[in-house]
Amino acid sequence: MRHFDCINFINLDCEKGMCALDKVIVPIDGEGSEGCPRFEAAPKCGNCKNFSDPDKYGIGTCSGYEKENWAYATCGAYSCEKYAR
Repeated sequence: MRHFDCINFINLDCEKGMCALDKVIVPIDGEGSEGCPRFEAAPKCGNCKNFSDPDKYGIGTCSGYEKENWAYATCGAYSCEKYAR
């Protein structure tokens, strides 16, 4: 669990973001990037029940649509109509 994987994370640039709840700058990775007690997983392909069989790079299969296709586990699924927890 990292801030970057939380629904309350607002991306600012390639190194940092902001917590929408606390209004503080947080790093994407490294020291201080661990999620807080209010962490809530953001909708990403890797969290979807239609995502399966990821390889060592996080590339797996999306079976949510008529035609199966590959997907990145870290891909944001905020507007995916087939996203399911």
